[in-house]
Amino acid sequence: MMAFDAHIPVLVCCETYKFTERLLLDSVVLNELDNPEALSAPEGQKNHEDLVKLNLMYDVTPSKYVNGVITESGIIPVTSVPVVLRGKAKMDGGAY
Repeated sequence: MMAFDAHIPVLVCCETYKFTERLLLDSVVLNELDNPEALSAPEGQKNHEDLVKLNLMYDVTPSKYVNGVITESGIIPVTSVPVVLRGKAKMDGGAY
């Protein structure tokens, strides 16, 4: 969002096998967790025993903030991701 506000293009590198038709409403749904101790507290912040750290591996970025997706097929606009998904479904014999 900061890059978008600063008019800096944002490109995402992602192989097409990672594309999914699932709708993720937030970054917690179907996310993987990393080591919470890898997160560092800001200097001067006290450790709180009742504070539980959560280190999410993935984030959800709304497509309006992404200018393009770099794939093994080349650079595609975000609006072409559903087209790629439909093509993959046809190749797999499934429906999109």
